[in-house]
Amino acid sequence: MEQLLQRFTAQEIFQELRNAERENRTADFSNKLLPGFSFSGRTINTNISFRGSTIQGALHLDECVFKGDINLGQALIYATLYISKTEIQGEFIANQIRIREVLNMVASTFKKNVNISQSSIKGFLGLNKIQIEGNLDISKSVVRDIVTKTGTIRGDVYLREAKVGGSVIAEEIASDGLGNFEKTSIAQNLNLKNSKFKEVVILSGTIVEGEIEAQNLQCKSLIAHVA
Repeated sequence: MEQLLQRFTAQEIFQELRNAERENRTADFSNKLLPGFSFSGRTINTNISFRGSTIQGALHLDECVFKGDINLGQALIYATLYISKTEIQGEFIANQIRIREVLNMVASTFKKNVNISQSSIKGFLGLNKIQIEGNLDISKSVVRDIVTKTGTIRGDVYLREAKVGGSVIAEEIASDGLGNFEKTSIAQNLNLKNSKFKEVVILSGTIVEGEIEAQNLQCKSLIAHVA
């Protein structure tokens, strides 16, 4: 019989976070049932784990500083994951995450690596204007269209005007929309091997210091003026 997840309230989330900071340990929300919640304008001084958790709403992180790792691996988010103007000093781990309505990380800074590989996202995957000092891994992710009350959100992948200090690993992606990597700077390699986009892939103004691998890339057309 499948074990039921332990339910946390919003008040218990903030209490666990305070306790973890005081005790110098990871704030542990792994394999928990959580409500939608947000952190705004906060500095969080410890690692935080939502691994395997279910968040029954949206998760918003706005203008925060996280001094440790964030682990969202294998989590399920019922609505949107939105990260804006936030600095994450540790690893950002979200491999095998499932998001039912849009992943949007904009104008945020990641001091180490970002791993969103093997994710399942309805609505777009947005990574515009982010800065990553390590690698970005979005390989083997599936990004599908979603129909909402206001219309269809196309399953696009955006990495526009971003800076990546390592490599971008974007192989074997399946996207219902386009791939827009316009005006992004990548210090090492860009890997798009075996990815499938139903619309165009845009590399206009993209700077790649290392190699571009695009064997078996499928898309309507490739718009590329790569520096």
